[in-house]
Amino acid sequence: MLKIENLNVQLEKTDIHILRDINLQVNKGELFGIAGESGSGKSVLAKTILGLIKYPLIKKSGKIFFKDKELKSDKDFNEIRGKKISMIFQNPTASLNPVLTIGEQLIETIKLHKKCDEKTARKIAINLLRKVEIDFPEERLKSYPFNLSGGMNQRVMIALSLASDPEVLIADEPTTALDVTTQTKIINLLLKLKEEKGLTIIFISHDLSLLEMITDKILIMYAGETMELITKSDLQDGKIKHPYTYALKKSVPDIEHKEEYLYSIPGTIEQNSKSYDNACIFYKRCDRKREICTKQKPQFKNNLKCFNPLISYC
Repeated sequence: MLKIENLNVQLEKTDIHILRDINLQVNKGELFGIAGESGSGKSVLAKTILGLIKYPLIKKSGKIFFKDKELKSDKDFNEIRGKKISMIFQNPTASLNPVLTIGEQLIETIKLHKKCDEKTARKIAINLLRKVEIDFPEERLKSYPFNLSGGMNQRVMIALSLASDPEVLIADEPTTALDVTTQTKIINLLLKLKEEKGLTIIFISHDLSLLEMITDKILIMYAGETMELITKSDLQDGKIKHPYTYALKKSVPDIEHKEEYLYSIPGTIEQNSKSYDNACIFYKRCDRKREICTKQKPQFKNNLKCFNPLISYC
């Protein structure tokens, strides 16, 4: 359904990589997870797939395919953006226009994609709000984003993303800033819609425990690079190979085994500049580094980028 080959995105007029040599393949019907700390390049990757990156970010090289067709020009991205591939952004309230009603925003989107009249678009909008489990949809069309809660606005964003009947849905941390109960409802709604519509979903999150529960595969990203591609079952069984993946999982509190302290990965993410052309980007924070890690960049092979992987952990 979606394939990326050797994708590189840099800051204009610098040697700083935001994405470096990214490769991934998402199959039809999959729920594909992307995980990593803040600053790992997850959102930039999502926006690059849709052709939404702007100055000072620039795509330097690489190929993006949708259904075996390479997306090259603005025209190519316009043909799939919002039509074949839709996106739910992180902050729903900020993503909606505060001076337009929910109805105006939904109806405008529906008319654009379905080429229908106002009356038909209104009926479709009401039906979409019902599908995302919003009560009294006719009345909600008259509401402004600030009249609704964060969870309700997120449901509206999901309805907007479904307005064009997309085949791929990118959910960029869709539960950020929502309470736990609302998070669960939004996740269950997305899973329900996936089954009903046969959607392929790319779910981006820094919450590895959440992705472990709902996804089929998870791509682990760090400072714009792919560290490991791991299946849901391997992650659950502790069959982790990359030290960074293990560190991420260790950072999630375990309520069944209370520790004296919460684990955190030492250090912070550094800029992926040319100083890491011949070194592992993670080596300064890694407790398994070897001398080769400081002198040579590992290649992503067999779903892993590491000179000294773990065989089994946990």
